[in-house]
Amino acid sequence: MSSEPLYISMRKYLLEIIERNKNTPDFKLPSENQLALRFNASRISAKNAILTLEKDGLVYRKQGKGTFIASKASELELLNKEKQNPMIYFIVPGVGGNFISKIQEGIQSFAFEHHLYLGILVTGGNPQTEEEMVRVATQGNCKGLIIYPTDNNVYNKEILKLSLNNFPVVLVDRYLTGLDLSYVACDHFTAAYNSTKYLLSRGHTHIGFISQDPQLVSSVQDRSRGYQRALLDVTGNFDSKLQLICDHTAPDFFSSFSKYLEANPNLSALITTSAGYGMKLAPYLQHIGLQIPKDLTLMLFDNEFENYLHLLSFKPLIIDQNPFEIGRKAGELLYRLLYKNPKPKKILLPETIIE
Repeated sequence: MSSEPLYISMRKYLLEIIERNKNTPDFKLPSENQLALRFNASRISAKNAILTLEKDGLVYRKQGKGTFIASKASELELLNKEKQNPMIYFIVPGVGGNFISKIQEGIQSFAFEHHLYLGILVTGGNPQTEEEMVRVATQGNCKGLIIYPTDNNVYNKEILKLSLNNFPVVLVDRYLTGLDLSYVACDHFTAAYNSTKYLLSRGHTHIGFISQDPQLVSSVQDRSRGYQRALLDVTGNFDSKLQLICDHTAPDFFSSFSKYLEANPNLSALITTSAGYGMKLAPYLQHIGLQIPKDLTLMLFDNEFENYLHLLSFKPLIIDQNPFEIGRKAGELLYRLLYKNPKPKKILLPETIIE
């Protein structure tokens, strides 16, 4: 379990100093460097702590001179007010990858602006660990949870308890069938539907779709349905041979994919449902002599190539789920559950196709 974020610890330390000296306006506070040294942390954390106090009007800064207590501080019961700021947690399978990182940044952005203390708990994609993380968080000082679920079919008993007890919780990216919980995600069905129609409108008639088992994860299930529906609506036909169900982590992945290509010699475009497929398929396709996009147009969910597209010898099409906005909306929705309306709500956001 992660400890309290460092910038929160620094903020509390500075608040204690302000509380003792609030009747002495223009009292100089420790510098960013001094804070960083005291907490063995980066200057970024120290800067964030000071920025939250500046945003509250409790301190002001003079260029080249330092940070000082503002006159407003003498009017407030600072520490009592601080104790009321709620702690929330983001429970997530992992922190690697652009998609989850952007969601986390969106949550952090909202939490920072609304004085929600945010902790990150990593499950490693293990349902038992996820259960333990939920239990630990809710038995402590946690007031609300944002959860990126590990599994669609087998949700743990702790999440079931959250639903039964109306505990403030928001799911991101995946919903859990049978539970009435708030949920924020890209509209997976519509994203796949629009993306398939996009390829059809550009002359592709044999469009493939590769994913893990759609029954395992709600997002993949919705994308599969959207892909099939677009083909049926536009062409009146769906050829099941064009859809390959094979996890990109499977030992026989390349063997299965090679057989899939042999069975679909006219394949001109391929939609993949996660970044893992794109990372493995791009070099493999080039290895066997297929040029992207000349021989095969590759369309990828999630913009994992964002930071180094300029280094690639090919250009895939990206179905961007706008993960930062997912994170922001998840924060907004949890805030609503905490303070305004406890009724669960579902928010589906549009995709962006990046050419």
